[in-house]
Amino acid sequence: MFSKRVRVTLAGCMINFALGLFYAWSVFADGLIKELGWSKSEAMLPYTLELLFFSIAMIFAGRFQDRFGPRRGVFLSGIFTGLALILCALTASPLGVAFSFGIVFGTAAAFGYSAVTPAAIKWFPPEKRGLITGIVLMSLGAGSLVWAPVINFLLYYTGVINAFLFCGLFLLVVITVSSRFISVPASGQGMNASPGRAVEPGEPGWRKTIGQTSFWLLWALVALTSGVGMMFVGHLVQIAELNFQVAWGYLLVSLFALANAASRVIGGAICDRLGYIGNMKVALVIMTVAMLFFISGLGWLALVLGTAFLGLSYGSLYTSFPTAVADLFGLDDFGVNYGMVFTALGLVGSIGPMAAAFLAELTASYNLSFLLGLITSLLCFFLLAKLNKIIAQKR
Repeated sequence: MFSKRVRVTLAGCMINFALGLFYAWSVFADGLIKELGWSKSEAMLPYTLELLFFSIAMIFAGRFQDRFGPRRGVFLSGIFTGLALILCALTASPLGVAFSFGIVFGTAAAFGYSAVTPAAIKWFPPEKRGLITGIVLMSLGAGSLVWAPVINFLLYYTGVINAFLFCGLFLLVVITVSSRFISVPASGQGMNASPGRAVEPGEPGWRKTIGQTSFWLLWALVALTSGVGMMFVGHLVQIAELNFQVAWGYLLVSLFALANAASRVIGGAICDRLGYIGNMKVALVIMTVAMLFFISGLGWLALVLGTAFLGLSYGSLYTSFPTAVADLFGLDDFGVNYGMVFTALGLVGSIGPMAAAFLAELTASYNLSFLLGLITSLLCFFLLAKLNKIIAQKR
């Protein structure tokens, strides 16, 4: 009924939808704080560790899928992400959840995430890769659109322990079943030719990649923008309560997810039409506006608009990054190259949630986090200009 490329893309969407659960961590965190009496820092530690181990594992997961194919990586991801959430239910202490969700889930999720996008885009020509990347990644953001109210429902009716258990069983089944439909084209079937602008495929692999200034500029952009995004998405429920005195913060997680999901498809289309640099410029403008809304103090409307704009910018940026890696460094070692770029999220970006928790506990407000986000967004414009200059010189 569906062509091979469509089946791979749909399976990738389903896998990313399941893995998108981690975007709804702030809802889990709210349950841990209110039901089990955890502090904000204790509730953010598993999420911070998840980001760190996820990003570091991306290198090994990318290499694994480059060498052994994406299907095995996705299958392992399904087994261990499901078991990790079940372990959270069985060891519901700060240390136990930090290990189960932060380390096990984070590492396992990387093996699924790193496999599905490369598998999908290899079935399509370069002029459609931005759109296909956006479609596959859209489901990751859309996952939390569904996960946030579902988890909130489970928390209310069953408690946080059972919420972990039910979610773990779902991931265990859905991801492992979906892995059967993931594959890459055989020689001559796919569209593996790279646009070949800055670095032609076939040149030396990851060692060549990390020796380029463009790699480190892209790495820094991922680090700083993910830091801003994760600083807020992990705290949306608490930001709503502390700074804006509203009790429906879990709905903001869904709003962020909706904007995040929509912008991944839109951003992919913009990448195909205007290039990933143009798309990043638009996304950074939107991120800056989001920070201004948060800072404005204009009440719940500013909170809603800031959340929506942040979701739009975040999703659009994460469509640009895989497209940029494919364009700058080719597809031959895409998995490991993208994994190395993605270490930025863990090594720098994961600081965001803990920094926001620390500042909130220190000042009883998230205002300093908003200011930090604004300064970081403005700094990214400078880094993007430097990257664009290097790309222009190489063309």
